[in-house]
Amino acid sequence: MPFIEAKCPNCAGTLSADSTKNLWICSYCNTPFIFEKSVNNYAVMDYDNITADTVNSDVTESDFVISDGKLKVYRGISRDVIIPDSVEEICTTAFSCSTHLKSVVIPDSVKKMDSAFFLCTSLQYVDIKNGVTNISNAFKDCTSLESVIIPDSVKYIGNAFSGCTSLKSIKIPENVNFISENDFSGCNNLTDIDYPYLKEFEDYFPVLLERKKADRKRKGLCVFCGGKFSIFGTCKICGKKKDY
Repeated sequence: MPFIEAKCPNCAGTLSADSTKNLWICSYCNTPFIFEKSVNNYAVMDYDNITADTVNSDVTESDFVISDGKLKVYRGISRDVIIPDSVEEICTTAFSCSTHLKSVVIPDSVKKMDSAFFLCTSLQYVDIKNGVTNISNAFKDCTSLESVIIPDSVKYIGNAFSGCTSLKSIKIPENVNFISENDFSGCNNLTDIDYPYLKEFEDYFPVLLERKKADRKRKGLCVFCGGKFSIFGTCKICGKKKDY
């Protein structure tokens, strides 16, 4: 059989595919794809030199499986994706674990995207238009994501950026009135934070918490709560011992 080198449109894994077949299945992620449309284009595309023109010519309505406003599958070949305006919800099955995805533009028609881009480890750029209200787990473990501006419509984050180890800056709207301790866990490079009422939740940002602990230690206070120590070396507020 005439096998040629190609790349899977889902995981971008290099594989050998039979050019005489209309349909082939990726040996890495078991994703089925149409040979002529996906594999041939993938084999010749230079991802490091994608331009806006390339994106516009590659992404078409036929690349998306949409049902009742729900985007269920993206089967296109481009690493840079603009979600169609007809989409109201991005399902987990559409992009999660798509390690080839590099950038995405989300229109204001999208209202829900729970876990939509989980483990998209090559995702670097996100443009979220004003519309979505809940981004729970949406970008969890997107380890290449560096900067995000959350639109004013968002009210709940819900671990959306947990594990985003490359995240450096973020803008959070004041409509988000609560942050949990896990929302930014692992974001050890996040230093540029634009968020009103920040002081109330600063302990949930790893870098800010470490700075606070270092400052408390310098002042001879308990690093955990800022309390003073008794003559026995125990914090008068939280009861922890001064063991550092």
